[in-house]
Amino acid sequence: MKNNFRFILSVAKNLTKSFFARFFAALKMAVIMVFIFSSPSHAAQKINEVNYFSSLRASETNVRAGPGQNYPIKFIYKLKGIPVHVISEYDNWNEIKDYEGQSGWVMQSLLTKKRTLMIRTTKSFVNLQKKNNEKSRIIFRLENNVIGDYLKCIEGWCALEVSGKKGWVRDEEVFGVD
Repeated sequence: MKNNFRFILSVAKNLTKSFFARFFAALKMAVIMVFIFSSPSHAAQKINEVNYFSSLRASETNVRAGPGQNYPIKFIYKLKGIPVHVISEYDNWNEIKDYEGQSGWVMQSLLTKKRTLMIRTTKSFVNLQKKNNEKSRIIFRLENNVIGDYLKCIEGWCALEVSGKKGWVRDEEVFGVD
């Protein structure tokens, strides 16, 4: 009878040790998981508001309803170099606004930091002037939606390059500047 009692006591101690060992191992794992998943790298991403101009890198760019491949395509740009206003960033997605005020999300890899300007006017054309004043020589007459490389903007005028020619236009006649 004594032996049976000792055996039962031994089994109870082992079960108790085993239970507490498993309990503390699980508790330790839970604490580790809390630290892992509460670290900033695994925390939910925040949408960062930004304000800069960029241009489309690809000749075909899908614009989506949200920041991810699972969101539906709202529209597609079929031209490389279109200037866009980047208004938000989330992970590797940028929310953009275009020259018509449409907005949507594109993958960051489809944008380039190379800035372009697009002629946006109600007139039939805009003069590309040699210097930043109305009286300087006219280099080109640029129609609406012509895209050129941004060079700089000063005193209400923007310098751009179109087809290898550099010149100036009024900043209110282009999209792609603040």
